[in-house]
Amino acid sequence: MVFNVMKEGAVHATAADWLYEAIERVDGDVLLASPYLSYDVCRHLARVASRSDYRWQLFTCLDPSAVANGFLRTDGLRELQNGGVNIRHVDRLHAKTFVVGGRGFLGSANLTGAGLGSSKSPNVELGVELGMAQVLSVKVAMESWSSREITADDLKELHAQARQLTRAAIPSADGIGGVSGLALVEQLLLDARDRERSLWLKSEYGVPALDKWRSEWFFGNPPQGPDRKWPPTIKPGDLVLIRAQTGDCYAVVEVTSRPEDRPKDYVEERGHEANRWPWVNRTKPRFVPHELLELKANELVRSTGGLQNGYIRLSFEQFTDAVRSLARLMPDGRGSA
Repeated sequence: MVFNVMKEGAVHATAADWLYEAIERVDGDVLLASPYLSYDVCRHLARVASRSDYRWQLFTCLDPSAVANGFLRTDGLRELQNGGVNIRHVDRLHAKTFVVGGRGFLGSANLTGAGLGSSKSPNVELGVELGMAQVLSVKVAMESWSSREITADDLKELHAQARQLTRAAIPSADGIGGVSGLALVEQLLLDARDRERSLWLKSEYGVPALDKWRSEWFFGNPPQGPDRKWPPTIKPGDLVLIRAQTGDCYAVVEVTSRPEDRPKDYVEERGHEANRWPWVNRTKPRFVPHELLELKANELVRSTGGLQNGYIRLSFEQFTDAVRSLARLMPDGRGSA
């Protein structure tokens, strides 16, 4: 919803329309400030910046807790760097503002799908378009901030710090099965920091099957290795995000067994398919929403081509972002264990 579109003082309840239209018609240098950034927004900005003739600069804050909780994506920052954006760290940054050439925007929205209003479950935000004099004042203020350039080594260190974080306590349980969706999310994020666990995106044929993943279940994978005889490397304790053939990512399960070669119950369930995907891991539910949510794999990873082999490894940030996104999309904040 936009009032007095593209005029000084115009109030915007959705920042995405303003920002994406502005960067496609950029007429000068771009300065952006946002403590939080999601991968899909970073990828979009990087794509536009890479073909721009102007200087692009982003101010953010390297906060390990933001990474650990899925609010800041280090792989998204790498996308921006690869797109030619100069990224700078500002201690205690809380400002959210966008200067695009001669135009400017000041508001409450972070550079995330929820903040900009472009995701399935947007935040309630407000922002205002700045006049020319205000744009100049904001630009001067931003360029006067004490900041330092973020390097690739900084992002590696940030990732390591996020993996080391733990929470002092898990929220008290209530709701479905005695455990709230919030508690399930926080426990998942805590478990994902365990370096002994691997994090995966697993592709399953057909449409989403929520009911199956709410109880103990299994999935199959093709043989691996040069002679196509090796079992997959997925092991007990690993956490797996399930993706349907439709592209929907909709459930998180934990692996409970090492790969089994065509167990009887699997062959009875899958028939001839068991010969193509013979290696079976058993699972238990960790976070399965009550209904299908609008989270697509391409919002989390650059490419899903590797899923032709059944699964791909997720980074800590990708997995955390997926879990947080599912939690945000749930209408009542609850899931099932």
